[in-house]
Amino acid sequence: MAHRIAFVANTSWSIYKFRLYVIGKLAEKGYDVYVLAPRDRYTERFENLPGLTYIPLRHFNASSISPIEDLRLYKELLRQYRRLRPDLIFHYTIKANIFGSLAAAAAGIPAIPVITGLGRTFSGNGWLKFIARILYRSALRKSREVWFLNEDDRRVFIDLRLVPVEKTSLLPGEGVDTITFYPAPYPADKKEVTFLLIARLIRHKGILEFAQATEQLHANGLAVRCQLLGVSDDNNPLAIPRSTVDGWADKNILTYLGQTDDVPPFIDQADCIVLPSYREGLPLSLLEGASMAKALIAADTPGCRTLIDDGITGYLCRAKDGADLARKMTDYYHLPAAAKRQMGLAGREKVLRDFTCEHILGIYLQKICIYCC
Repeated sequence: MAHRIAFVANTSWSIYKFRLYVIGKLAEKGYDVYVLAPRDRYTERFENLPGLTYIPLRHFNASSISPIEDLRLYKELLRQYRRLRPDLIFHYTIKANIFGSLAAAAAGIPAIPVITGLGRTFSGNGWLKFIARILYRSALRKSREVWFLNEDDRRVFIDLRLVPVEKTSLLPGEGVDTITFYPAPYPADKKEVTFLLIARLIRHKGILEFAQATEQLHANGLAVRCQLLGVSDDNNPLAIPRSTVDGWADKNILTYLGQTDDVPPFIDQADCIVLPSYREGLPLSLLEGASMAKALIAADTPGCRTLIDDGITGYLCRAKDGADLARKMTDYYHLPAAAKRQMGLAGREKVLRDFTCEHILGIYLQKICIYCC
């Protein structure tokens, strides 16, 4: 009988965007793969894949802070785990990590929570942070091991005694398809430099700092094009109002490109990928940009600093500092064309060494073999 592997996430979108390569390869290798996530418009893109069984979660409300809803989620997961009896479960995002880990322990099934980042619920102030830490400590105590995407997040959990160090491992991101994200020829005679920020339109992604920096570059007379690509997140309390974004466009500060599932053409047209985020797990936009041999500029913050060798693959700027971001963008602007190209190629080499989809798949297969073979 084939071994059963389950993946549990807060959205079908995150399964499609970040984990479909690993899931598809496991199915090809003969594993019975189960995906448990709420249904959304991305579900149909993978639910009929051979070897994959999709199970919709009706009680997974990622934005809810209701204990009653969380109890319903726990019971739903426990019921599914007892019915499916997977050999190993991978959980992603805070609610899956907490309530999924508790349900897996109650069902006697090994599980690995993957800490993909420290969201506002965990890292903010007040009672939500307090409750999140208590729940995490209880859930992770029952997990066989815990994966983190960067060393900073791992150290936070260890220092807060949420998980013992011997249970922790680093997973270097979700993996990049280096064939899809492949470098294009670099024109040496470009008259204009294009900076591109790819992110949800929320303050914590450094959107405001990017607008401040681009305004300064224009004021200094630099021939730049500054672009913003990403989904509006109006339900998020940290959202940048669309009216603000439209105002930037009206003043020719930056261009809003909307949202897309086909990112490579936009990266291809850019020279440098920018992400002045306040905190990340391991940002896919920087990985995809580096894979296409684009230089990177990002804040010196958890997750972002992992991907940038300052002065070699790009530049690190101070967090929440639009003026310093403008200085680093200016530094890149004034580099000779050959130096710009070399910076991008160094990033591509870094991705090929440590962050490919194949490399990430190998980590999953090694761990699955320990639990299932």
